[in-house]
Amino acid sequence: MSILTSPRLSKPALVALATLAASVAVVAVGAPTADAAGCATLGHVYLTQPGRAIFSGYEGSQQFGVPTVTYVQGTQSFRLGGNGITPGTFIDFFAFDATTGAQVGFIPGRPAQYPTRNAGSNCVVNEEGPYTFTLPPGNYQIQANYFAGIRRLFIHDVVANLQVLPPPPPPEIDPYQPPYDNPCAPFCGYEG
Repeated sequence: MSILTSPRLSKPALVALATLAASVAVVAVGAPTADAAGCATLGHVYLTQPGRAIFSGYEGSQQFGVPTVTYVQGTQSFRLGGNGITPGTFIDFFAFDATTGAQVGFIPGRPAQYPTRNAGSNCVVNEEGPYTFTLPPGNYQIQANYFAGIRRLFIHDVVANLQVLPPPPPPEIDPYQPPYDNPCAPFCGYEG
């Protein structure tokens, strides 16, 4: 018997072999490998407000420059989120005082770092918040650490600069103008 010839297989053996081959083909086509199940978007993290996303670029590139957001202390709310994040991992947000370099807490009631929920199988860390930053007046930088989903790299990203302004002073009270908190003032009690 030569190497190129084989013994004849019975009909039941051929049917079993064909069934096995078909099932292997179905499994091979229908089940993506772990490496093929990456994210479709380059990793990026952001702060959002209605109608506005604030971020510096993709995977720490800062290709859009680091944006500066200016707001009055305690007056604006932000949400935190990301896309292109390795599924099952989270984003760790931090804030630093731009003058001293000291890490500061930027979300009331939270420590200085803020870990998000894990990214889903769609590589998205759904936005969390809104959070009203109550940082004292000054200049800060929001940074984040995460694992990017396409290349599965650890990324350190500078997300945005924050310039926090003090709240405006209360309006001055004119000592010669009576307060009109009562809707019928100054005519209450007057008949005429």
